[in-house]
Amino acid sequence: ITCIICHLKQWYQRRVRGSLYTLFEKVQEGGSIRYRSLGFLSCYNYYYYPNKKRPRISQILILPPYQKCGHGAKLLKAMYEHVCCDPLVHDITVEDPSVSFTRLRNFVDVLMCSELPSFQPDKLRGGFAKEMANDARDKFKITAIQAHKIYEILRLRATDLSNAEEYRAYRLEVKRRLNIPFQKEKKAMKKLQTFLNAKEYEAVLLSKSVENQHEFLEKSYRELELDYRKCIERISAHVDP
Repeated sequence: ITCIICHLKQWYQRRVRGSLYTLFEKVQEGGSIRYRSLGFLSCYNYYYYPNKKRPRISQILILPPYQKCGHGAKLLKAMYEHVCCDPLVHDITVEDPSVSFTRLRNFVDVLMCSELPSFQPDKLRGGFAKEMANDARDKFKITAIQAHKIYEILRLRATDLSNAEEYRAYRLEVKRRLNIPFQKEKKAMKKLQTFLNAKEYEAVLLSKSVENQHEFLEKSYRELELDYRKCIERISAHVDP
């Protein structure tokens, strides 16, 4: 199975360039060589101030007969290896990722970052550090937000779940991150108060009760941990060729 890289110019004669990564299998049938297309990945380069670029993954598709065989991970990893060789690339982003692609991306990123010294268990227990974000970006062009997510997955993997205190510390740290939007919302509510009368403001507060926020936060954490556990299980079952 081979990955081919094709450089494309965007329509309308824009200077922004893109790349198409195609995955195919070379087979011999009836005495002749044929090529089966397994899938493709497309990305486009966007400007990053002041003199760099930011590739954005736009589409990725593995044809149905070849899904669930690890081809998506191989294709994404090939794209990383190609892009990371370019010193002008700042980091890699994704355009409107689906749930399945997010899981694929997490799996590939965890595999790569688990080899970095800053993501080893002894460092993970000290919390997320700027060093982790810098290493992930410099080595694999991973964004800071994605690096934090990878940290949480590897931190869960390194956490002794039978140790109640250690497990609780992990949950609280993740929930603090998940709670950031609510903290921003509180600040926005204070500004909103100046534009509403007392009755209107009270109605808004009732719709955003603390109980609802806690329930949403707990549900979000449970769903997130479930996704993280699936990623960890896949990592544990993965064997590099």
